Amino acid sequence: MEMEITDTIQDINEKEWDTLVGANWIERSHKWYRTIEDSGMRKMHYVFLRENGTLTAATCCYLFKERIYSIEMPLLEVKSPLGTSLAFFSKTPEQAHMLVEGLEEICKKEKAKGFLILDLRKEEVITIKEQVKGFAEFQQKDNTYIDLDFADFEDYLNSLDEESWRSARMTLNRAKRWKIKTVFTNEFSTWKSVAKRLQKYVCEYHNDYRMFMTEHFYSALEKNVKENTELIMFFKDDIPLASALVMNMPNISIYKGTGADPDYRKYQAYFLFYYEGIKKALERGQKRIYYGTTTYEFKEKIGCKREELFGLAKMANPVLHLGLKSFITVSKLWDNRF
Repeated sequence: MEMEITDTIQDINEKEWDTLVGANWIERSHKWYRTIEDSGMRKMHYVFLRENGTLTAATCCYLFKERIYSIEMPLLEVKSPLGTSLAFFSKTPEQAHMLVEGLEEICKKEKAKGFLILDLRKEEVITIKEQVKGFAEFQQKDNTYIDLDFADFEDYLNSLDEESWRSARMTLNRAKRWKIKTVFTNEFSTWKSVAKRLQKYVCEYHNDYRMFMTEHFYSALEKNVKENTELIMFFKDDIPLASALVMNMPNISIYKGTGADPDYRKYQAYFLFYYEGIKKALERGQKRIYYGTTTYEFKEKIGCKREELFGLAKMANPVLHLGLKSFITVSKLWDNRF
């Protein structure tokens, strides 16, 4: 096997990359990584493995400062940037070992203290742990999703318990009375500054800018994946109340980058994301929507379920790695999540 380490996805053919990782999952696609690179939001690094000229395994990562023991530490995150998806693709222990060696080389180059393989579903973390040893496993925040096994939107509403059904009806009736307009659009050049401004309110409130999407990001999105992405936006007259980015695949929709103007919270546009999004997905024949890793209580009331996500950590320094494993063990005892 031959290993190549590079800083751009464009060093590899789009078709062979998407064949390896799965062409239908946008967050893993060649176009998505081009979008991230074009936006300048993450400096990406890649490890490619070839056998007889054919791409057989790959991984990608970027440097980020993680907080461990209240100390910010530079680590490589192995995950889909701005996504919640796998970014470590190997089929054999030999491939996995070589990918880890490549990641260790990148750690040295970027002066990272180690790396985290993140956003792994249960079956994915089991597979990787069978291929490579010595990682510390931890549990991340659960992702949320709703399966759309309904004939139409009315059928969905009728599946809710009485309290949730009444709440949904009240929200939708108020929106109709207030003449709140719902718009789905992929004209990112027109609305990128508005979407950025609305999301910034949420980032400021939570003091968390990790997923903050810049205007450069929306421009890159329009260039690379316009046909599979759109904004859902809510307006009162001409006033934009809220927006979110929607990524569409044939059977799945993913919501991210939510933003809302706090001066207009009385219109409850946040809740409309879910109801109007479910209505639209049912019209399209999609079977599942992913909503991310927050606001579990409300999401469960409207029919969402949780999907466990896991991570694997490996520190460059053996003593630091042992300390990390101890920290994870204590965190589990106290039912905290790393």
